[in-house]
This record gives sequence, structure tokens and C-alpha cells, in this order.
Amino acid sequence: MEQQIEKSKKKLYQRWWMWVIYAIAFTIVIANFSGSSSSSAPASAPPQEAIKVTALKIVNDYKENGVAADATYKGKIIEVTGTVKTIDKDILDTPYIALESYEYAIVDHVQCMFPRSSAAELATVTKGQKITLRGKVLTNMGNILVEDCLIVR
Repeated sequence: MEQQIEKSKKKLYQRWWMWVIYAIAFTIVIANFSGSSSSSAPASAPPQEAIKVTALKIVNDYKENGVAADATYKGKIIEVTGTVKTIDKDILDTPYIALESYEYAIVDHVQCMFPRSSAAELATVTKGQKITLRGKVLTNMGNILVEDCLIVR
């Protein structure tokens, strides 16, 4: 009887929930590698002109009509000016700056994601500081995510 119980126990790597953990970890690793490698434009292509906008305007545009705002901003380079609300790192240890939109808003911020190598530069930024950031609009997921950011000041 005791031998039968031991045989019915599955090894750790054979359990269904372990495969779910493997799949999630694999997805995160792949997303990290694909997100960290920035494809640079060919030398002959002129730099893309940035859309200049305030944090409040882009947030309002997305609140009024997300489809129209995506047509205007998504995949395009913007220079967004606003007041620093948060300077932090996300769960993947990617540094970011979130710009204020409304006084008591929990979401609806412009969240600019920086390369990990920018941590020293971000350490000089202070909460409440007015700043201009440049990057490519990725998507609106509660916050408007902007990737490959740099500080314009």
C-alpha cells in the first residue's frame, strides 16, 4: 500500500501548475530580451519629428476618444511636458517617470519607461519638477505607456 502511494505522487516537474510557472517565466524572459533590444533606424532615414504635447492634453485626448488618440499618438515619437508625479522602477526593474495628470488620479498618467542604464540620470530628477521627456507611445493601459524615453528638460 505504501509503495502504491509513493508511485501515485508526481514529480515536481510533472505537475500542471509547474508548467504554468515555466510558461510565465519563459514569456517574461522573451519579453525582456525583445523589449531591451532597440532597433535603430538606418543611417539614411531622417529622425522622426516629435509631436509636442503636455501630459494633461494627451491624457484628455485618450479619455475623450481612445481610438482617435491611438491614431494620433500610438507608435509615434512624442515630447511630453509635465510635472513629475513618480520616479520608480516597475516589476521588471525598468526605471520610469510618471507625469501628473489630475490631482487625485490613481491611473491616467503618462508613464515614460527608460533603459536601465538611465538610472543615474533619473536619480537627479525630483518629484514636482517640471520636465520634458521624449519617447515612443506604446499603448494606453490605465496609464499611457511611452517607451525608449530620454530627458529633454
